[in-house]
Amino acid sequence: MWTIDTVELGQRTAESSMFLHLTDIGVPLQIAYRAWVLRRGDEVVLVDTGPPLREAAQRGLRNVVALDEGLARLGIDAGAVSSVLLTHLHWDHAANALCLPRAVFHAQQRELAFYRSRKRRHPAFNRFFSADTDLRGLIEQGRIVGLPPRQAFREGIEVFRVGGHTPGSQMVQVQTSYGKALICGDAIPLYRNFSECIPSGILSDLAECIAALTVVRRNGIDMLYPGHDMVPAWPVRTPNPPLNA
Repeated sequence: MWTIDTVELGQRTAESSMFLHLTDIGVPLQIAYRAWVLRRGDEVVLVDTGPPLREAAQRGLRNVVALDEGLARLGIDAGAVSSVLLTHLHWDHAANALCLPRAVFHAQQRELAFYRSRKRRHPAFNRFFSADTDLRGLIEQGRIVGLPPRQAFREGIEVFRVGGHTPGSQMVQVQTSYGKALICGDAIPLYRNFSECIPSGILSDLAECIAALTVVRRNGIDMLYPGHDMVPAWPVRTPNPPLNA
């Protein structure tokens, strides 16, 4: 069984409809930024890297914590981390990769293809990728490895593509002592997305965003870790009704 620890890296005031599609337009919303540490004995797998410090400040985050400091609080040396799963390549989930000099990163093949594409450079997409950190070098060096749509990453850890938020957004399913946990990335940024069947407001494909919510309901999840909720983990105590989609 794996344990999951959250690494709190900052907060920000955002606009609700950016995270809840066409919902509460203009209403302020408090969101958190974090990474997740999976541990089993001496094994450590990090999920996401959080935002780089300079870019976090430029984009208005407060109470910012450096990733290496956050990991040190959990007794982990950032320089020794060797395996990282990236839910997607947006600035606040992947652009701190250079803080992990020994790590090999794993993202969906479709996410890597999109990152390298001309389409991604359109401002509507590119605003959500880092202006300071170009990940193409890590991709070319083989330090960001492309994964197939569904794969057992370790015994008790499975990754699968849902898309929607970005073309290669993936979720990480983890077997823990309290059952199946799901680290959602920004396919489900807030618990309210899940509980009220509201897609994310930042998306590349609305239909895939809706389908991702359906997949979670059918997967028998016991604990949900949304991408930006102020509450890091939510127990799923009773089955939610399926989406009519």
